[in-house]
Amino acid sequence: MSSGAEKRQHHRFMARLDVRVVSGERATPGDALTTLDVGVGGARCITASRFEAGTRLQVSIQLVGGDLPEPAQVTAAASVLRCDIRPEPHHGLPYEVVLQFLRLDPRDRRVLQNYLNSL
Repeated sequence: MSSGAEKRQHHRFMARLDVRVVSGERATPGDALTTLDVGVGGARCITASRFEAGTRLQVSIQLVGGDLPEPAQVTAAASVLRCDIRPEPHHGLPYEVVLQFLRLDPRDRRVLQNYLNSL
């Protein structure tokens, strides 16, 4: 799917959440990303690391705030749809990465959706 043909299937919510790469092809475990917006179908993030389009990742997302009494973590299998260079000033985070979630455990999907609905 080309970036011009991308169609969101889920609403995205503006939220700054920490994302860590757990594993992936052509990716370093521990690479950090920060979401700009997120939904149950994917996320738009900023990062210091460059990712190739099509790269598959396993990511962990730290949920904080909303109606959560304490932070929660969800994991997802994701694919990089695109990685673009951000204009200055990017404050050390020169890349914008769009992730599509390929698989979320049903429990993690419920936790993420409930969290997003509480924002």
